[in-house]
Amino acid sequence: MRKRLRTTDPTRTTPLAKQSDHPCFSCSQCCTYIATQIDEPTTMRDYDHVSWYLHHQGISVYIDWEGAWYLQIETRCEHLTPHGLCGIYDQRPAICKDFDWRDCERQQTPDEDPPEKFLFRTSDEFFTWLQKRRPRTYARYRDFLGRKHAEHNDEELARVERAS
Repeated sequence: MRKRLRTTDPTRTTPLAKQSDHPCFSCSQCCTYIATQIDEPTTMRDYDHVSWYLHHQGISVYIDWEGAWYLQIETRCEHLTPHGLCGIYDQRPAICKDFDWRDCERQQTPDEDPPEKFLFRTSDEFFTWLQKRRPRTYARYRDFLGRKHAEHNDEELARVERAS
C-alpha cells in the first residue's frame, strides 16, 4: 500500500484583506487590464495593424508622454476575487509585486496630466489623430488601403466569376 503524500497547491492561498484606509481599498483597476509596448508604426502595414487592433472590443492603443506606443487589453485577472482581492497574493507574479500603488493612474491629482498623451479606443479616433498630426502619412495610408481593397476585390470577383 502506497502512502499518499500531502501536498499544498501553491496557487491556492488565502487572499489578504485590504484595509479600509489603504488607497487601493474598493479598487482593483490594475488587475483588469494589461498593456504591452508595441513598436511605433512606421509602415503602412504597421498603421493597418493599429487600425485592426482597434476594431476589437476591449482593445485600446495609447502613446505615453515619452512617445512609447502601447497596446492595452481589457481583461480581468483570473485570480481577482469578487471582493477585489488577489486570490494568489503570496504567489503573485513579480510584476504585481513590483507595482507601486503610488504610480496608479487613480492616484493622480486633477492638475496632473493623464497617464497617456494620446489614447485611441476606436479606429476613428486613431485616424482623426493621424489625419491631424501626420497628414502626409494619413494620405499615404488611405492610398495604400484603396489599393489593397481594389486588389482583393478584383481577385474575389474573378474567383466568383470562375465559380459561376
